[in-house]
Amino acid sequence: MEKTAYKFFYVNPEKCIGCNLCEYACSLKKAGEFNPLKSRIRVVRMHPFINLALVCKLCDHPPCVTSCPRDALTQSEETRVIRVYNEKCDGCGWCIEACPYGAIRYDPDIGAVVICDLCDGKPECKDVCPVEAIDFLASEKDIGERWVEAYRRWIEESGKFIRLAEKGDLDVFKESTATIEKIDEKLRALFEKQQPPLGKSKKETQ
Repeated sequence: MEKTAYKFFYVNPEKCIGCNLCEYACSLKKAGEFNPLKSRIRVVRMHPFINLALVCKLCDHPPCVTSCPRDALTQSEETRVIRVYNEKCDGCGWCIEACPYGAIRYDPDIGAVVICDLCDGKPECKDVCPVEAIDFLASEKDIGERWVEAYRRWIEESGKFIRLAEKGDLDVFKESTATIEKIDEKLRALFEKQQPPLGKSKKETQ
């Protein structure tokens, strides 16, 4: 029997600039408002020059599912996406504690946890990213190999950064204008998608 080809969410750590637009796009689509606290993707700053956006990792044996005492979480065999049944979830937080990636949040407005569901393969966060840092990869192995390459490049780039800074040749604003223009363009597009009234609770199952 042919093995199912899953899609794994990947954020390129070399490209991510920590602009948070992915959080705004996600919260707008899923909760109808610009509120990073309701986003299912979370931007983390690991270092002044290293930003990372985290989502559900589609674990092979998800600890969040097995830890839930009310069977409110299930994993799709076809996509490995975690589904939350809001009518069963009582917000106990066990799944949040069990997730090693910090990819689960509790939404007090719906009284249940929320987890990235990949938007059926068409995530808003991917489209809104101004530097195209978000992508889908075919396997966890691909992601691992890209991370190894990223670490190698970080070491090389850090050395170049230090040498340029010592010589006084470093211009950190060289490409900032173009990036800011892209962010502004994407943000304007998000505002155009915004439709009042905002902030309504969503009771339906994810």
